[in-house]
Amino acid sequence: MAEKTIDLKVPGTRNRVPVRTTGQWRSRFLGLAGARELKKSCGVWVKRCRSINTFGFDQPVDVVFLSADGVVTKVVAGMKPWRMSSCPDARTVLELRAGLASRLHLAPGVEMGLLA
Repeated sequence: MAEKTIDLKVPGTRNRVPVRTTGQWRSRFLGLAGARELKKSCGVWVKRCRSINTFGFDQPVDVVFLSADGVVTKVVAGMKPWRMSSCPDARTVLELRAGLASRLHLAPGVEMGLLA
């Protein structure tokens, strides 16, 4: 699957957030670390993922773990560089600009509609 940008609909609002999907192994591995220029995208959706790291990042990110049916299972706000986090119940992960998860009111139990 090729990498592309989708508009993520934020539940309970009219807001849409541009999120880059990962396709090839390299883009999955790099996540936001590989997105030097984030003007076109606010985050990365990593499919088929339960664990994430911020190795090589130069700034914190928000990490949102989602179940197979698109429900938020865990949020790690402001995850600092060179850290790891996982969620056994997750099937997919959103890496977002730091602070964005809070501004969008993302919390466990929120239905995002992103299917693994």
